[in-house]
Amino acid sequence: MITKLYRPMDDWLVDQNCDIRASEVQGLLAGLMAANIQVKPDEYVARLAEYADLQPGTITQIASTLETLAGSLHESWSGIGLDFEMLLPEDDELIEERADALGAWCESFLAGLGFSGELSKERKLSEDVRQALEDLSEIARIEAGGDDESLEKAFADVSEHVRLTSLLIATELRGDQNEALSEPIIH
Repeated sequence: MITKLYRPMDDWLVDQNCDIRASEVQGLLAGLMAANIQVKPDEYVARLAEYADLQPGTITQIASTLETLAGSLHESWSGIGLDFEMLLPEDDELIEERADALGAWCESFLAGLGFSGELSKERKLSEDVRQALEDLSEIARIEAGGDDESLEKAFADVSEHVRLTSLLIATELRGDQNEALSEPIIH
């Protein structure tokens, strides 16, 4: 479970005086990989440094964590994707923190898609993907307050919607890449 990576990465970001959350680190990578499963590590590090306002050299301190996140995404998104996990705080954290991290994940996922350049005006997107992008944009503004049990249920439902929505977007954007990866090579 990658959720165990959340707290150490979030603490590291705080130590670096970053204004981003650990969920955004994975969200950005997921957005880039949704458009191009073969995104190069140096491209991701450059985008992360820009997004988080970090020196690229400091990112080497979390290189193994980034490799784990990239490997996990690559493995789950190269297949069916049902084992895809978002990097969010564990369930014992406050609902406000978890909701904030989910909204930040959505925002950085959309930023990653933007950085990829795959969402040009010329790109034809299905109505489902257009709606999914709108949903993520709305969820990026999520706010939660209180300890009501209904908030836990709502959070679980919205989190699952985000997970499936991002898979839908990735599946459509990478459709040609997935076909190319599965086609036999004829010599």
